[in-house]
Amino acid sequence: MATSYEEYSEYINETYSEFKEEEKMSSKEAIARTFNEYDMSMKKSETDKAVISVTIAEILVSHLRILNTFKDYMMETISELNFKLIEQENKLSSVQYNDLISRKDKVLKQLDNKPLDYYPRVCWYYEELTDELNKFFDQINTDIINKEEIIARVLNRFERDCKNTLSEKIIVYVTLVENLLKLGYRRIEGLHRIKEELQLFNMEDIRDEQLIEEERRDLVVRIDNALDEFENIS
Repeated sequence: MATSYEEYSEYINETYSEFKEEEKMSSKEAIARTFNEYDMSMKKSETDKAVISVTIAEILVSHLRILNTFKDYMMETISELNFKLIEQENKLSSVQYNDLISRKDKVLKQLDNKPLDYYPRVCWYYEELTDELNKFFDQINTDIINKEEIIARVLNRFERDCKNTLSEKIIVYVTLVENLLKLGYRRIEGLHRIKEELQLFNMEDIRDEQLIEEERRDLVVRIDNALDEFENIS
């Protein structure tokens, strides 16, 4: 291999992290983009295909769910790896070869046990997006920034996601509202504009999107709780 066994894992994980941290992508989009980056390299040899596919799968099993078609493809690809050919190619040391077999066996079991995602578009998962916004809110919530600016920054940071699916938009809105209400910030013009959006939300509008039934129910409860808090504003 032109790229060493250890380097592949390092480069692939770095690529994935760059998509996540620098490009602000969801895990689902970041792994899809990472796979595309290394797709051609998988065709160089059976060894390259094995190291890349196993490393990609190891990242994939860290996700909350896995797209059903991608899971099928990865399991088929890894299950059909020809380790006799890999041994003949002689690109790995015996230690690396045995380590790769161990990693392959482990990740196949993990893939097989992961919940499935049937929504084909790249998007944020429910908990993932909620956590990401909470983290971002904490980062920018300082005494030197006013609350209208916080709203503007949050909506700017997640603008692309709000345009992707209605589910993502509503998750962004309710999580932002929760954070502001928790700190006692109610009399904010931008906050009331978001309130109107939440009041118009109908769960049936996201029935065919990425959220599972339990997540949709939880989202409705969160919206209702936030709207109840607004009703208490004098």
